[in-house]
Amino acid sequence: MSSTDTELPVSNDMDENAEERPLNYSFWLGALIIRGSILPRVIGDILCFGLFALAVVFLSNFTQSQYGVTLSIPQGPFSAAGAVLGLLLVMRTNAGYDRWWEARKLWGGIVNQSRNLGVMALAYGPHDPEWRRQFITWVAAFPHVIRCSLRYETALPEVEQLLGEANTKSIAKAGHMPSYVARQLADLLQAAKKAELDSFSFFQIEEQRQELINYVGGCERIRNTPLARSSAIQVRQFILLFLVTLPFALLGDFQDHNLLGRLVGLQIPDSVLFVPLFIMLVAWPLLSLDRIGMELQNPFDTRRSDHLPLDTLCHTIEKNLIELLRKDTIFSQSEKTLESTTFTPEMVDKLNEQNKTGETWMS
Repeated sequence: MSSTDTELPVSNDMDENAEERPLNYSFWLGALIIRGSILPRVIGDILCFGLFALAVVFLSNFTQSQYGVTLSIPQGPFSAAGAVLGLLLVMRTNAGYDRWWEARKLWGGIVNQSRNLGVMALAYGPHDPEWRRQFITWVAAFPHVIRCSLRYETALPEVEQLLGEANTKSIAKAGHMPSYVARQLADLLQAAKKAELDSFSFFQIEEQRQELINYVGGCERIRNTPLARSSAIQVRQFILLFLVTLPFALLGDFQDHNLLGRLVGLQIPDSVLFVPLFIMLVAWPLLSLDRIGMELQNPFDTRRSDHLPLDTLCHTIEKNLIELLRKDTIFSQSEKTLESTTFTPEMVDKLNEQNKTGETWMS
């Protein structure tokens, strides 16, 4: 058989009907946008260093006019110190980004394993519509439970809509909520094995369930183990030392210039404006990189500027699983209704009525 015989025909309907989406990229929009930037979180510290530099300028002018003593120091050491400090900040930022990216990969695994669980359960599970509904809804609730557990939240509105009030209360009371849900899935699989599920399929689905717990453990490791505190403290001490001594090195560059004074008609040395401005321009990237490294430490916390979109991921998993169940031939013939919590409130009300008792398939 030639290679051309094995190729499947490709439909061009999508290419003909799909609208081309332009790539909207603007350098100025990306450079000037404030929302999503770290600047609002460090602007206070930047202004503080600017005010300190201004105080140094006034102190230097006073000592020079009264005592003839200048506070200016050589600039040479600051070039090497700035390079070393920049390297330390880059290493700190990279360490934080590695944690953020690892968390995203773990949640990518949660997405895939949840879908695998749903597909395998519907393909090889018992031909019991109620078992299928129970198993899919528990799997769909699992990501929501993981998200709330990582955020130390006990309110589970999406879980209540999927599993009912009684099950949700039991989950919230558990010492470790993901383990409780994993146990319920294990009980459902055990019941299916006693019914129609063959041993090979059981072990394959059970492996997918166990892998979900491994991903949960990886996320908890990131959340519970921040970067070394001594390293963060040391870097911030270096930043503080660098920024409080840099104004003294800049005094000599602007001390003899009076461009600002000529513009406003007053005897104001340029150092009054340019030294604080230069300090704030230097403090901006230094403090921003330090803050970004800190923000990336816990990618699950919604208070962080770049937290992972776990709500979107959880609703995507839920929607995919509910869609699989709704299109399942065995379940669709049972005249049962089930909708995702991301759908309309009217659809959700139907699910609430169905799950109000909170009974499981085994009971």
